[in-house]
Amino acid sequence: MNCRICGKKSQERVCKRCNYFLKYGATEETIKNMLSDSKTQKIWNENGEISRDLADAYYESTIENYKTPLKKDSKENFGYNTFVDGIKLGLDIAIPMLNNKSKKLIKDKINGMIELRSKYGKNKLE
Repeated sequence: MNCRICGKKSQERVCKRCNYFLKYGATEETIKNMLSDSKTQKIWNENGEISRDLADAYYESTIENYKTPLKKDSKENFGYNTFVDGIKLGLDIAIPMLNNKSKKLIKDKINGMIELRSKYGKNKLE
């Protein structure tokens, strides 16, 4: 069976990714437009490559920074802390290059995302 929105193989009529977008307010038309937009797809592909390159560049030093606490820490806390470090790295790279108007737009978007996740439950990704 294929997802009726994006066409990718799915166990359900709507795949998990499209269902996630629908759950958080996107319409089917918006999702179809977003997924068919070559500019968006190009940015997502580039971001995937950049994130892997940054992970390769910072992985060893991140593990080194957490070696001592790792022995006393849970896997969940270790994962959370390294996830936070990754987000911080991305923000440290991007935010200083933005003008004040763009910084405000980005911060508003982030706050909106946090608000939505808080409203619908932090652990529900489906």
